[in-house]
Amino acid sequence: MASFDDLTPCDYFGTEFAEFLRAVGWLAWAKPFALGAVDRRVYDRLVEFQKDPWQPSIAMGHHACDLCQHEAEALGRNNLFIPGNGFLYVCPELIVHYVNVHRYAPPVEFCEAVLASPPMGSMNYLKAVLANGGRALVNG
Repeated sequence: MASFDDLTPCDYFGTEFAEFLRAVGWLAWAKPFALGAVDRRVYDRLVEFQKDPWQPSIAMGHHACDLCQHEAEALGRNNLFIPGNGFLYVCPELIVHYVNVHRYAPPVEFCEAVLASPPMGSMNYLKAVLANGGRALVNG
């Protein structure tokens, strides 16, 4: 899986989209990341977002957690898009595993956006995604 520092432009979906995508939780072995406690409400919202996430494209295959000892311990294939202020945060769905098992602490502003985001699948969520850069991903 690709690795990006938190809050940096994310060009995983193409360089033309990096200006409005901010990476969160793209962790890799031997690369330092923030550790700490995460508000249970943030974790629970991420679990909800993970259930049926909005995807602008279809992912082929899966990614394994690079931090675990055995490849099959945690797998993910989707990404979560969280509306920010003029951009979208994008994280691998493995963020739930990273928080729960590896004690990853996402940036505070991302956690605030997770709590403020409308529910996944709602019309308000879709409007927020489209208003913060998602339209280019859909029309891309």
